[in-house]
Amino acid sequence: MTQKLLIVYTGGTIGMAKTEQGLAPAAGLEGRIQASLGESLNDLPTFDVIELCPLIDSSNITTSNWSEIYDTLQGNWAHYAGFIVLHGTDTLAYTAAALSYMLGACDKNVIITGSQIPLGMSRSDGVSNLEAAMSIAIEPSFGTATVLFHHSLMQGSRVTKFSSHNFAAFQSFNAEPLAKLSIHKQFDRVKLNDGSTRTPPPRHYEFKADSVGVLVLHPSLPSSAYQGFLNDDQCKAVIMQTYGAGNIADSNQNLVAFLAAMQERKKLVVNVTQCAHGGTSQGAYAAGSLLSRLSILDGKDITLEGAFTKIHWLLAQGLSFEDIQQQWKTPLAGEFSLD
Repeated sequence: MTQKLLIVYTGGTIGMAKTEQGLAPAAGLEGRIQASLGESLNDLPTFDVIELCPLIDSSNITTSNWSEIYDTLQGNWAHYAGFIVLHGTDTLAYTAAALSYMLGACDKNVIITGSQIPLGMSRSDGVSNLEAAMSIAIEPSFGTATVLFHHSLMQGSRVTKFSSHNFAAFQSFNAEPLAKLSIHKQFDRVKLNDGSTRTPPPRHYEFKADSVGVLVLHPSLPSSAYQGFLNDDQCKAVIMQTYGAGNIADSNQNLVAFLAAMQERKKLVVNVTQCAHGGTSQGAYAAGSLLSRLSILDGKDITLEGAFTKIHWLLAQGLSFEDIQQQWKTPLAGEFSLD
């Protein structure tokens, strides 16, 4: 097996260049990688670069882009020892979580990374992130899609972007990193796969772009914030970001009626806390126990990104409302902690 890597460039800050309108994704990334990494490449695996067309700012990512990235990886799987996906940071956590479900326990590493400053610009963190990703990508598989950012390798299904300015832009608040890189480019394996890995199969499904919504609770929430989900035939699920340990304003009768109606119409609702750390304890408080009585799905310590993409994935499999209610309880890619 060749030790060559495939770098899939989707767009994003790491490969952007200055334009009159500001930074924008730019083609020709391989040359900028060669120039930025310089002699460091002598100690790294050889690589090829595929640039998706068109390149996109990650703010414009859609579910169809997840499929395009997966198809690119799957179609080249047999020819490379490992894979790196370069992605814009704004929606990187969504794509990483989606790929975690799509790839499953894969037998080669897929590492998603990017940067806060483009390659070739002063103080770019793209150099260290890319070097680290290339060093790890040819190692034995961690058995899941991962995110490499600022010296930490994290589960793809567990990360969230928490800073728009720090180089350590991503954190995995409810799961320990899989690896921490030292100054000698060594890393301590915290968790490896159990050996039950596989080659990702060709994709046989399509995501339904308008099928999942997000509802963020806030004081005095008006019914106009959520009634559209109920009336939209395309919407099959809502991720509801609740307070603290998974609580809602149970005195808001319009909200309670909405949640009951969602169940009656077989539309899924997932309870995910607004807190970055911790998770839901659905039923621990009276204000949250109502959700259990309404059969709202308990998100535990999953991230918003992990929940949003998991529901998309399950819906894309053609599963029924009842099937998803059951399958939600089982982690597919380590996306939440078991009690």
